[in-house]
Amino acid sequence: HSVVRNALFCLETAANEKDNHVYTKALMAYAFALAGKEEKRKALLGSLEKEAVQKDGSLHWQRPGREPAADLPYYRFRAPSAEVEMTAYVLLAHLATQPAPSQQELSSAALIAKWISGQQNPSGGFSSTQVSRFPPGTSR
Repeated sequence: HSVVRNALFCLETAANEKDNHVYTKALMAYAFALAGKEEKRKALLGSLEKEAVQKDGSLHWQRPGREPAADLPYYRFRAPSAEVEMTAYVLLAHLATQPAPSQQELSSAALIAKWISGQQNPSGGFSSTQVSRFPPGTSR
């Protein structure tokens, strides 16, 4: 389809820019994985790898310039939802490759999944990017 072809051309052009935001790279890596554009996917994942944060046997990405979280023994920091989202897109980009992810990609995916699962709240969910339009205590 010409629409898809044009969209991929637009993404390929954007991927060649030097100063793409880490969130943009994560989304594009996943899009290229779904489109079967293996070279672009690998190039973006290579770039993302340089920006990864490795901590406590896990792997994630955060917004550039964000202050590191305080390491307090009585407080468990949970990352902002945008950071959980972009890290999840990198995980999907690792796993959506065809015909199957390599052993190295599966190892990276395990480290990423470990971090994402650590961001779950006590109810099993994650922080949300959605803002409720209803005041607290009202029904929907």
